[in-house]
Amino acid sequence: MFWDTNYKFNLPRPILHLIEILEAQGFEAVVVGGCVRDCLLGRTPKDCDLATNATPKELAPLLKAHKIPTIPLGLAFGTLGALFGSKVFEITTYRQESAYTDHRHPQVDFNATLETDLARRDFTINALAYHPTKGLLDLHGGLQDLRAKCLKFVGVAEGRVREDALRILRALRFASVLDFTLEPKSAQAVRTHAPLLTHISKERIFAELCKILMGANAGAVCTTYVKVLECALNAPLKPATLALLSQTPLNLTTRFLALFFSCNDPLATLAQLKPPKKLFKSIEKLLPYTHQTPPTSKVWLKMQMQTLSLSQVRAWLGWLKAYEPSEWVVLRAHFKSIGAQREVYTLGFLAVNGRSLKGVGLKKAQIGAGLQACLSEVVQERLENRPSVLLNFARLWAKNLRENALK
Repeated sequence: MFWDTNYKFNLPRPILHLIEILEAQGFEAVVVGGCVRDCLLGRTPKDCDLATNATPKELAPLLKAHKIPTIPLGLAFGTLGALFGSKVFEITTYRQESAYTDHRHPQVDFNATLETDLARRDFTINALAYHPTKGLLDLHGGLQDLRAKCLKFVGVAEGRVREDALRILRALRFASVLDFTLEPKSAQAVRTHAPLLTHISKERIFAELCKILMGANAGAVCTTYVKVLECALNAPLKPATLALLSQTPLNLTTRFLALFFSCNDPLATLAQLKPPKKLFKSIEKLLPYTHQTPPTSKVWLKMQMQTLSLSQVRAWLGWLKAYEPSEWVVLRAHFKSIGAQREVYTLGFLAVNGRSLKGVGLKKAQIGAGLQACLSEVVQERLENRPSVLLNFARLWAKNLRENALK
């Protein structure tokens, strides 16, 4: 193996400490995967994971002897978590994978080496290893692919996708997030075997889809691989509308609106992915707004803000920016003005409250209805938001209420 000593990364202290502990006992330990890739790309790694020839049974007592708490993250796959404060560092035993079932779950063999462990990984850019003194190990051309912004499966692309169909969506995810292009054989494997996504759980599809949509290159990837997404969602999509996806802000609700704007039955399609209830409710509320040309008056926007949360309004405005830009310019200015001037759009901003309306003779449910009547008048700019003005209106409203009850 050739280790290139020209590369030096600043690794977290806990990782260096773990490597020292393992090597002191005669084990190997290297940093692998996304951490190495991100360091080479000049990005700050989200995680830093270790690979070692020590098994979980050997790791647990060793870390315990050094008073390092552990978490059993996936012992069947050789993964143990080492806890340093609130931060968890994954340590995974070198492994080989074979005899995949249902195009997802492999038989795992821990009788492996670093070479075989790197060979089982999905993409060449993820099959890199780093050691603080030895340097960088690249057995599959990952460094060259990083420089070329090329996404390539390790080994035979067709075989890697048939083994684990989730790699299809992972390919789209990395292409979207890193702005990489799949090399021809990998792209063909992804397209050809997209129907295998029926073997992947809807929860895993949803998780990968979120990451794909939040990539800076999501529009181009979703348009290029629209047939793959259709297999994942089991629903037809319109490439023309997906092309504008990247022009929306990096907001998950906004990007789901852009995705499902081109879907025939969006709520049923989203529901089968089992998303969080909050996201589903937001999409359910906002989808009707994507199928109409909105009025551009401030009064209309304030009326919508009575039923939409601020985060929902922002998400919808983000969609509007790409798909109805002229309306977005006006409504965004209104939205910013409403916030800056603290204009009334909910009861909390009214100059009167329930206690105030008790003084004009309203009781119980009448108070709530009276406040809503006051709010409607202020939102529609027929009344000023001043206590005296609103109390006079409430008195007349209460009087009309009593007179109508006597008829």
